Amino acid sequence: MKDESAFLQPENAATDEPPVAHLPLYRPGTRVVYQGQYCTVGHVVISRSELLVHLQEPGISVPAEKVQLAPTRILLQRS
Repeated sequence: MKDESAFLQPENAATDEPPVAHLPLYRPGTRVVYQGQYCTVGHVVISRSELLVHLQEPGISVPAEKVQLAPTRILLQRS
């Protein structure tokens, strides 16, 4: 991601709705697009310098930036 601040802007600052963020959510079973093909996430590896997504169909791990996934709406307020 090049500019994370765009994802953290409040949607409705004038209303009483809680703040939200729109971020990709990588978890096992999620369908993503990699090199034009649909693949299923097997697991996610987090290291100091990168986030890798292991794809089940090709059986490889790729950087998260190389897969396409629709952002998920995440509430930023505790319930």
